[in-house]
Amino acid sequence: MNKELISEIKKKKEFSGLPDSIVERAAEMAKGDVKESRALLRKYFGVFLTNKVLKGKGTAGEILKTHMSSKKRDYEEFYGEIFSGLGDVGVVIDLGAGVNGFSYPYLKDKFGDVDYLAVEAAGQVVDNMNSYFKDSGFPKAHALREDLFHLERIVQLLNGFETTKPRIVFLFQVIDALENLERDFSKKFILEISNECEKIVLSLPTESLGGRKKFVVQRKWITDFLEEHFKIEKDFKANGERILVIVKKTNN
Repeated sequence: MNKELISEIKKKKEFSGLPDSIVERAAEMAKGDVKESRALLRKYFGVFLTNKVLKGKGTAGEILKTHMSSKKRDYEEFYGEIFSGLGDVGVVIDLGAGVNGFSYPYLKDKFGDVDYLAVEAAGQVVDNMNSYFKDSGFPKAHALREDLFHLERIVQLLNGFETTKPRIVFLFQVIDALENLERDFSKKFILEISNECEKIVLSLPTESLGGRKKFVVQRKWITDFLEEHFKIEKDFKANGERILVIVKKTNN
């Protein structure tokens, strides 16, 4: 792919911090058309990368309220339900984190200085989270820019926490984005990462981003897949999301 094309697409501020691999994938889907490439990126990323999110200004609570995927969450209740009865936590790896790193104080309140890594594609958001962790005195919290389609790298990353078990992976409202860019990739992704972690917590939206439309689709394609390969320890709904805590079956 022409590097000049990728550079041209990334001239838009909201896409400038995305990895070239993501921009290249959009350009390939758009057959090299700059306008259409940006439209695709805006569809999957732009709705989340508002000016407030990119600038990262304000308190942690204010920033969480500016991001479409986190604005409705009551994090004290959200994490309370997820971790109730879940046992020990060695490290939380938050894949496709968005601005979720700004919710670290809620994890800290529950577990103390727990190890936390936010993996996010948008470089500006990664920089903002790392600045926040440093300024707030959270030495065990970090953010990393990475393309989730680089599955081998993600697996290696999880493997690097082999000595920090149990490893809890967050996949909050990530499945649709993966699936829209490559059919059935989300299934492959979940299976691969499940070999390098002890539990996965994933969420699926049950209403539109604006909250005006409830989804009637039951997402049978993903729930059937999860039931076949995983033990579902928790399955609940909260504030426009369905949250599932899953553990890979030992005997498939």
